[in-house]
Amino acid sequence: MAELKPGTTVDLISGGQIKVVKELGRGGQGIVYLSEFQGHQYALKWYTQQYPDTFYNNLKHNIEQGSPSKGNEFLWPLMLTKRQYDSFGYVMQLRPQGFSEFGDFLMAKAKFASISAMITAALQICQGFYFLHLKGYSYQDLNDGNFFINPQTGDVLICDNDNVTAQGQNTGILGKARYMAPEIVAGGKPDKYSDYFSLAIILFLLFYGNHPLEGKKVLSCPCMDEVNDRKFYGSEALFILDKDNKENLPVRGVHTNVITRWPLFTKNLQDAFIEALSQDLIKNSTKRIIESRWEKVITSMRNLLVVCKNCGNETFADIEKQTACINCGKPVTVDYQIKTTNYGNIVLSPKKNVFLGKSKQPVAAVRINKADPSVWALQNLSTTTWMVETPSGKLKPVGQNEIMPTKPGLKITFSQGEKGEIV
Repeated sequence: MAELKPGTTVDLISGGQIKVVKELGRGGQGIVYLSEFQGHQYALKWYTQQYPDTFYNNLKHNIEQGSPSKGNEFLWPLMLTKRQYDSFGYVMQLRPQGFSEFGDFLMAKAKFASISAMITAALQICQGFYFLHLKGYSYQDLNDGNFFINPQTGDVLICDNDNVTAQGQNTGILGKARYMAPEIVAGGKPDKYSDYFSLAIILFLLFYGNHPLEGKKVLSCPCMDEVNDRKFYGSEALFILDKDNKENLPVRGVHTNVITRWPLFTKNLQDAFIEALSQDLIKNSTKRIIESRWEKVITSMRNLLVVCKNCGNETFADIEKQTACINCGKPVTVDYQIKTTNYGNIVLSPKKNVFLGKSKQPVAAVRINKADPSVWALQNLSTTTWMVETPSGKLKPVGQNEIMPTKPGLKITFSQGEKGEIV
């Protein structure tokens, strides 16, 4: 297939021409070029292999339908080129500065600035899956190349959406065995249930840094060919921390990330992965964990995230028993919590931002009195006015950016249906 030289113009089916400026990168499907259209810069993905009309028409349909989300989660195809120069391509927004490929995190070329950023990334990935499925789509080729992540904030961009298609349909694209559900490795058609399995793989890689199906059993294989791909990711797929089968456990000195990180995160996250990657859910696709369940697990973990008073790093608290900081090993104390109506208990700590559920934006921040660090307050970071009720029944409004004391017994109405009490 022909590569495009700088200065080449390509016709768009919607009218006009886009001009190639320079190459940005290339992969298995094609080459991405920096391009210009009507005075603005875009990314042009140009295919370097042949694809059938079904793929081209599906891409055209996705562009016409628009992004599944009104937010910025997707680098969705915007314009399609005509077939020319023995190929075709599509136009999308450029990746903003500050974002790294998901694979860079797995290879330690990029690192999350905080656990908060990692949790934000996980929630945004879940949100992307949710919006996609809500529109009736499923992925054809989900892998670590589908995500760009900002290591400072955890913001996520989902790319390579040209492979997305309506559930139950297939455009002839084959994915990577390491990310596909076992039934797809065996030759089945992708759907939302196979996406749920892929989501569990991606989230496990995000949190634990090793592949959940690649333990000592896979390590003993001298050569990973197609036959072994179908075996280890398909017919004999086995979670490395399966509670009943220990044949594929992580190997010390090889799977260092998961061995180190597994005990650091909360038990509810561990339990969710043990369930999601169990033999029962590997074989019974309709029972798999969906996005909203993952969001609930991850947000409950975010509720327990605190800043250690001893070392100043993020760790997790346990409201039922005393725990040790995952960084310095010293005891983690719980001073105040917000007991919410819908989102469980949120542990407070100095410098912590408070989120309600899966929200991207914090509703509050814990502020400490500089003159007396024992005095804490909550600052309203939301756009709505809170109504605070004292134990005696008095009501006081707390507007945007205003503060209130963190005194046990104070009840907060954040907005309609969202209430909490400081305990």
